[in-house]
Amino acid sequence: MTPNARLAGAALGHLAGLGVRDYVVCAGARNAPIVSSLLLVCKEKGWKVRHHFDERSAAFFAMGLAKKSGRPAAILTTSGTAVAELLPAAVEAYYSGIPLVLVTADRPCAYRGSGAPQAIEQAGIFGPYAPVAVDVAEASDLAALGDWSGEGPLHLNLCFAEPGPGDQCDAVDEVSIALPGLNEIPPDEIAAFLKSADRLIVILGEVPENWRPAVEKLLAAIGAPVWAEAASGLRESRVLANQLLRAETLVATLAPRQILRLGGVPSLRYWRDLESLIDVSVLSVSPQPFSGLARASRNLTGDTFPKDITETGHGWTDDLTPLNDANLEDALTKHPFSEPAMVGELSRHIPSDALVYLGNSLPIREWNLAATRQIPHPRTFASRGANGIDGQIATWLGMSEGEAESWGLFGDLTALYDLNAPALLEQLSAGRRRLVILNNAGGRLFSRLSSMAALPESHKLVTENRHARHFEKWAAMWDLGYLRWIAGEPFPEIAGDNIVIEVILDNAATEAFWEARR
Repeated sequence: MTPNARLAGAALGHLAGLGVRDYVVCAGARNAPIVSSLLLVCKEKGWKVRHHFDERSAAFFAMGLAKKSGRPAAILTTSGTAVAELLPAAVEAYYSGIPLVLVTADRPCAYRGSGAPQAIEQAGIFGPYAPVAVDVAEASDLAALGDWSGEGPLHLNLCFAEPGPGDQCDAVDEVSIALPGLNEIPPDEIAAFLKSADRLIVILGEVPENWRPAVEKLLAAIGAPVWAEAASGLRESRVLANQLLRAETLVATLAPRQILRLGGVPSLRYWRDLESLIDVSVLSVSPQPFSGLARASRNLTGDTFPKDITETGHGWTDDLTPLNDANLEDALTKHPFSEPAMVGELSRHIPSDALVYLGNSLPIREWNLAATRQIPHPRTFASRGANGIDGQIATWLGMSEGEAESWGLFGDLTALYDLNAPALLEQLSAGRRRLVILNNAGGRLFSRLSSMAALPESHKLVTENRHARHFEKWAAMWDLGYLRWIAGEPFPEIAGDNIVIEVILDNAATEAFWEARR
């Protein structure tokens, strides 16, 4: 074999040893040795290979596959700026602890700093967002892959000579790589925090599925109020029904002295307010090593949530105040065509066993606020690591793979950021996919921020990126079915597999809703 073929085969063998079975390919001249080798052996190995022309969308799609399965998925790119397109997905995967493997082809080391075509500085290009980055000039360098924990991104930068005939490897031997075992979070520290609590509220961010039984059991024993975001999987828990707060504003109203955060960093406003509420003690327990706060707090990190915590304390010394926010219920009733009320109505038409993906900030907040609790949706996900707007549709498509039915809710600007993601659809398994676009003609969220609410209308044209675009022709471009649901009309009948549902919102009704909430 040629040196390129040997390097490609060795790289694939090591990736197999890491557990990579899903590959997303963005083909180019420089990565031809590993791409052609992958295509020669993938069927025999039972590996799945998809492809896309846009590295950014492809990386988010691979991230969605890994987020859904918990197994590493790899994105393969050629050299040059193609590599830089992976950074947004690497950032999200880093903060979310998703095992995304970035396999980039590079020119030989001698080209570095030369300015030769497609010779950028790829080694270490992702900085802190790929804590293990292996620069591979020869196969022996691949041994460093054993340093990867299996959490967050891994960067594998392969230096290939000019590709030529015979650079394919048609036989790949898996290289056994031992990754670190599971790490249980110490129960004693949680127990000590609970024992000293007297006015505790529990906030649930994205809780791993394998944590949920133990978390639910613990919270029931504590008896404290709980704010559960949709991605926690416990928002509609029957076990916790008498503890679940129905509106995030109640968290501040109850004036807690202790906060126990379980899972990912939450989206509610009160969490940001904690930066200045320094008298409120905070303990975060999460798979990721991030406190989510700039001020002093405690953070426990591990893969496994303890099953038995013997000391639960009292948690809450007063009688539990009402769980409902009467103002919220009144505002939803009086403004049924507002955006939150429309999201609430939409949630009633989504089956309980469907996968739900909430793309970016506003759909997440509105689902937390208004989605029905009568139909549980325990399989609800979002990308909250870096809270970015890009790659959301591609991430959802990755998560939808293998699902009988999946729903993705996106704002209009979020959809405009990821218009080419549906190129992947024809490579996915069959299933009912409902791509919902909440079209309010721009980024209306920004005008609800205190720093921007008072801007004149002429300035809001800029800050909101207002537009008059619709998505029917875009849906047709990708051979997707299309339905339009206009505020005030009944929810449309849905038939077919891949459907875009564009929700035309009544911004006046939405403003009236938020005014009623002030």
